[in-house]
Amino acid sequence: MRPYKGDADFSWKLIESLVEEEFDIVSCQKMLVDHAFTVPMQLLWPDGVPPVRVVPIAVNTIQHPLPSASRCFKLGQAVGRAIANHEDPDLKVVVIGTGGLSHQLDGTRAGFINKPFDLLCLDQLVEEPLCLTHYSNRELIELAGTQGIELLNWLAMRAAVGDRSKLVHSHYHIPISNTAGGLLVIEPQETPEFELTRRLQPYVAA
Repeated sequence: MRPYKGDADFSWKLIESLVEEEFDIVSCQKMLVDHAFTVPMQLLWPDGVPPVRVVPIAVNTIQHPLPSASRCFKLGQAVGRAIANHEDPDLKVVVIGTGGLSHQLDGTRAGFINKPFDLLCLDQLVEEPLCLTHYSNRELIELAGTQGIELLNWLAMRAAVGDRSKLVHSHYHIPISNTAGGLLVIEPQETPEFELTRRLQPYVAA
C-alpha cells in the first residue's frame, strides 16, 4: 500500500481546536489505514496519487462502548468550526465520511440490508440530519445491521458541512452481494455563523 501525504500543520490546528471544545482525542504521528480509507480515495482519484493531503479522523464503530450519534454529530460540528476558523484564506477542504449504511456481514442476519432505512438516511442527511441523532446505537444496529452503525461516520461528515446543505448528487444501488452501495455528494450553504462554501469543495462525499 502506497503512503498518503498528511498535513501536520493543519492536523495540529485541528487537534488543538477539538481539545479546546472538550473532545478527548488520541493523535498519531503515523496511521495504518484500511479499505474504509483507501477505497474512497481510489474511486475519487483512480488515475494515480491523489492531489490532496489527508487528515484521517477515526471514529470508533467497532469496540463497545460506542459513541452516540449525537456525540458524533457534535464532533463533526467541531471539525467544521476548525475548518472555518483556519487562518489560511486559500485552504480548500473535502470532507469524506466512509463506511456503510445498512449491512451485516455475519451472524444470523448476515446479508441484511434495509433499503427503506437507507433511503431515509440519504434524504435526512441533507435536510434534517439532527433527526438521525435521536436513534440510540441499539436502534441503529437493529435497523441497519451490526456494521450499519458506520452511519456514525456519515453523521460526523454531514455535521462538518454546517447547518444548511445543498444536494449535488445522490446514488444508491444494491448489487448481488451482502452490502449496498451509496454515495451522497453535498455542498454547504453559507450561514451567518460560518462561511464554509469557500473552503469545503462541492463534493463532500460518503
